[in-house]
Amino acid sequence: MEILLAIVFIAAVFVPQAWYYIAIGKRISEEERKAGRDLSEEINPFTGSR
Repeated sequence: MEILLAIVFIAAVFVPQAWYYIAIGKRISEEERKAGRDLSEEINPFTGSR
């Protein structure tokens, strides 16, 4: 039972973090596609927008 709770807790911590980074990556990719160039120096890495 303890191992099950540990697995659920670990999933509850890491799944939202992975989802967040995937969403930011998709948003940055979309911004770069619209701009037609690399926005590495201009984009805010915490929000995924300029």
